[in-house]
Amino acid sequence: MELGKNIAALRKERGMTQEQLGQAVGVSAQAVSKWEKGGAPDTEMLPSIADRLGVTIDTLYGRADEPTEDMRVTLLRWLAAIPVEKRMDELFRVLCQLFQLPNYVGNEALSDLFGATQWPVKTCYSVELSGGREEQTWLRSALLLDAGLQLGVTAEDCPMYLLMPEPGGGYEANFADNESYRALFAALALPGALELLRALYAARKHTFFSVEAIAKAAGVDAGAAKTALEAMLTCHLLAKHSVETGETPLEAYELHQNVSFVPFMLFARWLCTSYDSYFGYWETREKPILRQEAAEHEND
Repeated sequence: MELGKNIAALRKERGMTQEQLGQAVGVSAQAVSKWEKGGAPDTEMLPSIADRLGVTIDTLYGRADEPTEDMRVTLLRWLAAIPVEKRMDELFRVLCQLFQLPNYVGNEALSDLFGATQWPVKTCYSVELSGGREEQTWLRSALLLDAGLQLGVTAEDCPMYLLMPEPGGGYEANFADNESYRALFAALALPGALELLRALYAARKHTFFSVEAIAKAAGVDAGAAKTALEAMLTCHLLAKHSVETGETPLEAYELHQNVSFVPFMLFARWLCTSYDSYFGYWETREKPILRQEAAEHEND
């Protein structure tokens, strides 16, 4: 039946598996397989199938050419049809499909490798033998193109995705100065600093802590905590307030609620993890990540 053949063709064009299409419309992968082999979905399911594939019902039947439409509109319409609590997860799955498109990389030789893997995978961890003992490896995926960078942990237990088209002025045009980075890293390197930050982020939103209270929560000596808190204050990681108690004012600290802390910690782990632990790494980029004139300027 042409309907089934058209569904199969449209699904494959979009890099979707039968299981993914089935999940999107509320049926099993076996049901999708049955449609594509000559069966037919219930009529009332056709609008949902068309929406998930980003086409009209007429196109499912092959009766009309799909009109040209802004992909952003198609994407927004597709997202609007997904329950709010599932949108981020489904969007992540769509982004993962980019790692399966050989034409996106521009290397046809990779087509078999891309097609053999359905991302996201279940877990980002793999156990390897090293020196006669087992070691857990953190798996990542990356594309380095002249047009930009695409990095991700394409796994269900650590979904992470970063897409960075290179701006006209280059990435480094938006870097802070080196001294600002040194101050940040020096503050984070102080004894107890990371423990304090993690304790603060684990607390309720907009919670204020005295030095003694946050030191106790983090398991850090109060003196070391005071030093680390003041250093992180200069880097704008925290805010400090003076609370009137009727006697000596009490100093209280709170987070700036900087949402970049979690991705910062994950990408810091990325930076410190062995190159050998990449699940997929494809590089067609010819030019360096940073431009020579910027490096020369930093040395002036």
